[in-house]
Amino acid sequence: MKLGVSSYCFRQLMTSGEMDLIGVLDWVAASPAGHIEIAAMDGEYYLENEAVVRDTAKHAEEIGVPIVNYLVSGDLRSADSNEVDRLRRQLDVAHAFGATVFRHDVAPWAWREQDPGEFESTFAQVVEGCRAVADHAADLGIVSTIENHGFFMNGSERLARLVYAVDRPNFRVTLDLGNGLCVGEVPGKTAAGLIDVAASIGIKDFHIRRSAGEGWLKTLAGDYLLGTVTGHGDVDIPGLLALVATKPDVPVSLEFEGMEAPLPAIERSLANIIRLNESVA
Repeated sequence: MKLGVSSYCFRQLMTSGEMDLIGVLDWVAASPAGHIEIAAMDGEYYLENEAVVRDTAKHAEEIGVPIVNYLVSGDLRSADSNEVDRLRRQLDVAHAFGATVFRHDVAPWAWREQDPGEFESTFAQVVEGCRAVADHAADLGIVSTIENHGFFMNGSERLARLVYAVDRPNFRVTLDLGNGLCVGEVPGKTAAGLIDVAASIGIKDFHIRRSAGEGWLKTLAGDYLLGTVTGHGDVDIPGLLALVATKPDVPVSLEFEGMEAPLPAIERSLANIIRLNESVA
């Protein structure tokens, strides 16, 4: 398994100024992780700071921590030309980082269609936008991906349908093994339905409850989720890792989003993934 870590795990420390991206790279280099994916979910920072991108790519190469995936927000519900152009420029950032995979959203995280007609009309626009982005990615030698993320473009059937509708050899999925829970899909179904079109994989764990207090996410199935150390929650991590093992060349990145202190939680998560993966090998 090609195990790495997402910079999203360090978002709390990066937001507070305790760590920057170079510091994150150094931490990863000293850990069992072999690569990093860079999550730029906070906006246009890397678009506006070419020197940071250049210095980060140089440092990553020097310390032997490849940047495999670059993740950004996106809204292609109307296939707006300005948004497509912005995503093309973000692709140029991914290329400058040296990433071979690019992941973008197609709608705001919390948005959900009101009825089947709205889904179908929005889906058609999303297909058009994803094709335009993927075509620019192909020029750069990059695989463009959509993640099963949020409440609209989530669930294995919707993601698989989008891949086949876009119909580009370099348009695939960044498969998050836990996110299907947000729309009431069990992780095993999500993974089985998307593993064959996955260009990268994100691994995380959740506590899952039928009722919960403040700070938990309510899913479309009425369950409540709370992120935690991978291996400490209710997700069947060994079962998912057994499926991931069938695609040994696809990079797998830890995404920790729990309430625990980040660095010990990331360390424990990586150790648990390695131990559990050995148990199913």
